[in-house]
Amino acid sequence: MEEKQLTFSQRHAQKFNGALIEMISMALFAYGIVCSEGKDGKIALAFFGSLALCAPISGGHINPAVTLAMWLTRQISTGTCLLYWIAQLIGAFGGGFFCYMVLGQINSPMVTDLNFHWIIADLCGEALGSFSFILMILIQCKFSKQLKGNPKTTFSDKPIASIILITLSLHLSRCYTSHSGGCLNPGMAVALELFQVLKTNEVERLDSMWVFIAGPFAGAIVAVIFFKLIYQPAFNRYYKNA
Repeated sequence: MEEKQLTFSQRHAQKFNGALIEMISMALFAYGIVCSEGKDGKIALAFFGSLALCAPISGGHINPAVTLAMWLTRQISTGTCLLYWIAQLIGAFGGGFFCYMVLGQINSPMVTDLNFHWIIADLCGEALGSFSFILMILIQCKFSKQLKGNPKTTFSDKPIASIILITLSLHLSRCYTSHSGGCLNPGMAVALELFQVLKTNEVERLDSMWVFIAGPFAGAIVAVIFFKLIYQPAFNRYYKNA
């Protein structure tokens, strides 16, 4: 059976629906992070719920670094990438604003020691954690079994299994970032950090915000390179020799 071609308006409606659900999911995730009071298990549950909500519609990015990885692997267009980034930032700011105004509290990651070696350590932690997390997404997401001539790399084809695996990956990847709070999400870091500054007037927190932006984006780029040049070719050779 031939796949039904979407019209121009249907394709754009699909993109905006994806962006809308990304915005809502980011807002819910931000609320969950603040309510978790930094407890890893509760953060994982908040992410699981947000991912389960948006995965069928948008692909479940909930993170500008993940969106970058999807763009680098040509799974989304430049326009969709920019649209998702805007939606994610609006969602994160919306969730942060709700927590600030209604709950009267906000929690955000922070580089607690501005000595050079600690800044580098936290930057590497954010990059390594994001690399580990996004690599699992690349291995598990649907496109990895659709590349021409390549066997699938997914551990499971069941959507709920993918959501659980990716959630577990985020939970474990945060172990690399115990010193900085383990954000691994540039949009969430920017939004929550700004509301934290607004609440506490600790403007010096902004000095290290770049760590939570550069680290995850660098981790995403390295994850794509590793997946394309090392992981998938090695998997293909194993598959052919098995």
